[in-house]
Amino acid sequence: MIASLTRSPASRLWRSLLFGVGAVLAGAVALPLPASGAVAAPNVAYTKLTLLNGWGTYPFDAATPAVADISGIVHFKGAISTSSSNTNNVAFVLPPAFRPSKYVNVPVDMCDATGGELNIAPTGVTEVISGGASSNATCFTSLDGVSFALSAKSFTALKLQPAWTQFGSLFRKAAVHTLGGMVHFEGEIQPTSNKAIAFILPAALRPSKNVNVLINVCTGSIGRLHITPKGAVSVRSEEGFWAVKCGTSLDGATFALSPKSFTALKLKNGWLNAPSGTADAALLSISGVVRFRGAISTSGSNSEPFILPSGFRPKHDVYVPVDLCNGGNGRLFIQPSGIVEVEAQSSFADAQCLTSLDGVSFVP
Repeated sequence: MIASLTRSPASRLWRSLLFGVGAVLAGAVALPLPASGAVAAPNVAYTKLTLLNGWGTYPFDAATPAVADISGIVHFKGAISTSSSNTNNVAFVLPPAFRPSKYVNVPVDMCDATGGELNIAPTGVTEVISGGASSNATCFTSLDGVSFALSAKSFTALKLQPAWTQFGSLFRKAAVHTLGGMVHFEGEIQPTSNKAIAFILPAALRPSKNVNVLINVCTGSIGRLHITPKGAVSVRSEEGFWAVKCGTSLDGATFALSPKSFTALKLKNGWLNAPSGTADAALLSISGVVRFRGAISTSGSNSEPFILPSGFRPKHDVYVPVDLCNGGNGRLFIQPSGIVEVEAQSSFADAQCLTSLDGVSFVP
């Protein structure tokens, strides 16, 4: 019953009404060794996902959809698509070893840089939900960069601000954990009034620069966590407060605690580092996952800000969602040649203003 409720744009509203949590208005291949300066990957084996209901691997140079557990964090890779006439959005069922204990909603990139989500049930049933037209999901849904914590073990509970509450018993409570210098979040929350700051991070988990991380809000909609060096974490959505109140997922959100071991990215074509008090663009390969840090901007019209060093390049085309100016939605298109392009869902001006790399990752 719960899975069926996630198929409409008002799904979190209905989950709220049904379970009494408030109304809308008030997841095998050996990985290559990384480049010099990166941390060597363990022998991680990826499990191929069995696609269902007419869903298949995206046919244009995408990796085969697969999943792995890396130190308690479930990581996906690949891309999927289906016929435009397919109305069944259950794309696969996660094997038992990769199933979360409670419902998880994580953001994904879809056709033309539009946003969407994977709704993952404790049974492993995974639905693909578009934030806009269903054709955005059927045309193309990227699994690259998608991750979530497998359990709440070793996570520390976050104390929410008075205007915020946990979403309900079907979802995990807001919590945080550090792993390999990365801060990971989990849980789902919602505000009771229009107050942006949801919680304050403990001092040891605060970034040295401003951080903007793309998250999932409502059903398939996109939002952001804005995290300051003082630890204040606020939630925004380009679609407004209603989307935040409908449901704010922290699952999959992550950022680097410090620049230690990161390799600076050499920007080109007029792109500049660190707009709005953010960190310089950099990347790191650790445990077989390439992770980014920082933010960039430009006054020009060239959408290629940098080329990845050879040891960090993927074997297939990769599309990963990114946060843009004012919580706008966008993506990085990363090619095996290392060329990276920034694409925006709405206006390229959103990318010019600010393209956040914080929280962005992919499996080469």
